[in-house]
Amino acid sequence: MSIEVLSYGGGTQTVAMCVLVAQGKLPKPDYVIAADTGREMPTTWEYADQYMRPLLASIGLDLHVAGHELATVDVYSGNGDLLVPAYTPTGKLPTYCSNEWKQRVVRRYARQVLGCGTDITAWIGFSLDEVKRIKNEEGRRYPLIDLMLTAADCKHVIEAAGLPLPRKSRCWMCPHQHNAEWREVRDNPALWQQAIELDQEIRDNDERGGVYLHPQRVPLRLVDIDANDRQEPNRQCAFGLCFV
Repeated sequence: MSIEVLSYGGGTQTVAMCVLVAQGKLPKPDYVIAADTGREMPTTWEYADQYMRPLLASIGLDLHVAGHELATVDVYSGNGDLLVPAYTPTGKLPTYCSNEWKQRVVRRYARQVLGCGTDITAWIGFSLDEVKRIKNEEGRRYPLIDLMLTAADCKHVIEAAGLPLPRKSRCWMCPHQHNAEWREVRDNPALWQQAIELDQEIRDNDERGGVYLHPQRVPLRLVDIDANDRQEPNRQCAFGLCFV
């Protein structure tokens, strides 16, 4: 029998899944696991500690946190390829970080720490309006789509349960961020400095003539993040544990 794992991303959709489980509208999974990339915005963990841990505890579940040490790669692959979806002079790199830092880490935690074996079904928090993000792979389940719930429906589920909406879950250096979200990073001077340093680091290590964390394709320290976004960054992650 497959072990059912709710992959908690810290955003609206996975919070809604936890609420629906607590209300008995979704079956109770065997485990709820969140991956700690070491780069999540602090608000993600603050919300989890204040609201999700007590909610899950009320139905006999823990929020397990899989540490980043279970990731086999960090910013670069073993071959030296950049895993962050940075902007290049001619386009944008593929998104591999969510898969390497979250999905695979959740599965490793389930196998290596919880002893779940290899037959694991991960619950992914895609809503009905994100159906294009679905990958036809074994070992995945999409409960919100099964219930025909949109992102707006998920917000209603949370608010109707008397909970505040979570902030968008993301890493502080994510190239998918809008300027308003970059401003939130800047409000934390330590994280802002780390983001600036990482932005410079990936350029120093690049042979293609420049990669950037921001779509303006200039060093992050020079970006006018107080301006309105000129374009909407493509926030859709190919593997999908971010922003949900």
